[in-house]
This record gives sequence, C-alpha cells and structure tokens, in this order.
Amino acid sequence: MKNKLPNFLIVGAAKSGTSSLHNYLNQHTEVFMPSYNKEGKKVKEPRFLIKDLVEKRIHNGVWTWEEYQTLFEDVKDVKAIGESTVLYLYYYDHAIKNIKLRLGDTVKIIIMLRNPVDRAYSAFQHVSRGFQEQHFFEKALEIEDERLEKDNTITPMVMYKNMGLYYEMVKAYLEAFENVHIILYEDFRDKTDEVLQGVYQFLELDVNQIVDSSIRHNVGGKRWKNKSFKKIFMNKNLLKSVLKPIIPKKIRKGVRDKLVNASTEAVVPMKVKTRNYLNQFFKEDVDKLSELINKDLTHWTK
Repeated sequence: MKNKLPNFLIVGAAKSGTSSLHNYLNQHTEVFMPSYNKEGKKVKEPRFLIKDLVEKRIHNGVWTWEEYQTLFEDVKDVKAIGESTVLYLYYYDHAIKNIKLRLGDTVKIIIMLRNPVDRAYSAFQHVSRGFQEQHFFEKALEIEDERLEKDNTITPMVMYKNMGLYYEMVKAYLEAFENVHIILYEDFRDKTDEVLQGVYQFLELDVNQIVDSSIRHNVGGKRWKNKSFKKIFMNKNLLKSVLKPIIPKKIRKGVRDKLVNASTEAVVPMKVKTRNYLNQFFKEDVDKLSELINKDLTHWTK
C-alpha cells in the first residue's frame, strides 16, 4: 500500500447503510476515514476515482489527485485507512481501473447490498428532497434509461433500476480484488454489532473496541409536504438571510432543522403494482447474484 492512502474502500451500494458504517468505523481508534478537507468542507464521499464521470453531475467531491492525497495527511499510527464513495460500485469498470492505478491491487473492498426494490424507492425519496427529481416514482422509472444521456448535469442517483442490478458490479470486484467483504443491509440493520465484528476481522482490527452504533446516519423516510416548502427550505441562503438578523449563529442551524422537519412528512409506501413490476425486473439479476455469492437472496423479489 502506498503511504497514507486508503487500504480499504466502502464502494456502495447507495442507500444501503454505507453512511452509518462509515461513521461507526470512524470511531475505531485503528481506523482513519476523512470527513472534511483542509478548508473544513465535508467530503465523506471524495468520488475522486470516478471524477471523469461525475464531476459535472455532482457538486461535492475531490477532483484532483493532490487534493485527494491531502485528505489523508493527518493519518497517524492506524491499521486501516479508508474512504466511502457509493458510486464506485455503479461505475465499477472506471473505479476498478483507477483503484488499481492509484491505490494498488491489495486494497480491501467492502460492498453493502440492499433489496434492490427497496433501495430504488429509497434513492428516489433521497433525490426528491432536492430539485433534480420532479417526477412521480413510476414516471421516473419509465424514463430512466434516457435521463443521463439527455441531461449531463443530472445526478446518477436517478438510475433507480440500473443501480440495483448488482450482479455484474459485484462479479467485477470479486474478479479484480482478492479481499472483498459483502454485507447485506438487513443483517447490518438487525445485527449491527455482529456485522461490525465481521468488518473488524476483515480489516484486521481490534475486535474488542466498542463504538456507538445506536445512531443511524443519512436516514430517509421523509418527503416535502408541498413544493413551496421545498423551495423555501432547500434555499439555505434564503433561510440564513431570514434567520441571521434575529437568531444567534450557534442556534441558527438547530432552528432551521426544526423548521425543515416541521415541513416534511412520512413517505407513503410504494404502490403494490410498482413493487410487483420491480420484483420481476430484478428477479433474474438477484438469482444470478445469489449463486455468485452463495447466499439465497430470492426473498428480495417475492
């Protein structure tokens, strides 16, 4: 491994618990994972190893090799250096090539997989909280294949179906790297501490350390009540100009968060017809994935 660069990566899938795993591992004293760059800007997902594909589509990221290296300048005496970028799984060909080029062949890979039907709906809700998703879920699924081609600024996260076709992605990583650890979202959700023990063993860490795994990170489950609330509360500069004159800086963020929470409501369940359609769409891929990783996942599409 090159000095002060990642020797493990959490590569995805998006909306499968990767943010929580990142934060839990970051509590372990033998692990270093970057959360902020030198300017104090949040960079939990550097995305550098696929920058050529996403730089125009995603605002936040690390786009130069020099800046990527600085993320790990503060590494001291740790066993595991890592970073998390969920799109490394989706763009596996490009990512694998650059992982080998920049980090070497011995990097350990962690893949988290979620029922692709549930993952698709969770991703839709996530994108819908911003301004890039203006369609209903069913319409978004219908037009998915042409969206990236028609708009070179839209986030790849709108590929709700394609991002759940895990078989080729996982197969490519298993063939490219000797050490690949696969985590199922339901196991991570229901047996978090047990799964963490498995990750510690995979990364050759002290298994006796205790981290706070009680908090889930980057959790969805909310949607905007109406477009007017969305336009107001997604405009951070507008809220700042309204709140700044009357509320001290140290409590302004808390007030804003409370206002936003008061303006959202729980996500309605996916339509039964849509779930049946997605079950059929993913069935063949899930069957092949089950055989590939020697784990029966067929309940995902029943």
